[in-house]
Amino acid sequence: MILTILMVLGAGIFRLAASEFHWWNIAPLAAISLIGGMYLGRRFALWVPLAVLVLTDLILNVRMGYSVIYWPRAFDYGAFLLIGLLGLWAREKKLGVKIGAALATPFLFFLISNFAVWLFGLNLANAPYAKTFSGLAECYTAGLPFLRGTVIGDWAFMAVFAVTAVLIRRTSVEQRPTLASEVRA
Repeated sequence: MILTILMVLGAGIFRLAASEFHWWNIAPLAAISLIGGMYLGRRFALWVPLAVLVLTDLILNVRMGYSVIYWPRAFDYGAFLLIGLLGLWAREKKLGVKIGAALATPFLFFLISNFAVWLFGLNLANAPYAKTFSGLAECYTAGLPFLRGTVIGDWAFMAVFAVTAVLIRRTSVEQRPTLASEVRA
């Protein structure tokens, strides 16, 4: 439960602060989705990351002058849900599989989110992308500068959240025998 609270507070605060400093795409959301799937209790693993996303989106959308609910973001929500499911799948796997999932996460999000931009968004000339393969390629190319921030944010936050999760688990396992002996005394 401590990890859940730390992840939620940290993710929410950082996401809101990052928008103020224009640290575009450096965010803890994919990290909280993947690590949440791996380490949070099964009933928290998928909804906690989505709750952080919904709550911070409500604030950010209003702050940036968008409608409170921007329905094309459903693709991003779906991407984070998929990343959470990847974390659940990797939960009982070996460390190498978990690291592979972490390495793949920013690229998975990039592919899904930029596909949505191609479908619903505008290009750099403020015109809709052509619904052709070249329009899709143009969209992915235009999104490449944002991939750097996504990779940095995802991998850094995954490392922080994973280390925190492991330390909390080790601490709670080490304290169980002590607590059990105190109860018997």
